Amino acid sequence: MNMSIKIIDVEIFGRVIKVNCPKKYSSELLSAANNLNNRLQELKETTGVSNIENLIFITALNICNELIIEKKNNLNNLRIIDKKICSLNHILKDIIE
Repeated sequence: MNMSIKIIDVEIFGRVIKVNCPKKYSSELLSAANNLNNRLQELKETTGVSNIENLIFITALNICNELIIEKKNNLNNLRIIDKKICSLNHILKDIIE
């Protein structure tokens, strides 16, 4: 399946970056860029760090940490759902028999 690619100018902390992006995801990319800009600005204001490279690394680490936590939460939720499905299957099996 051939996705149509669009080059989008994304501004991150005052720097414009050209990004290849499938057309159908361009609004998501711009939203992500906006989120990143907000995170960088908030970190700059709360820490007083002004070095853009340090801000980007700290923000990237924060995002990676959030992703790891979310993956663990999703896995835990899947386990809970799986247990409930098994329990429901047993209940239904008992009712049917």
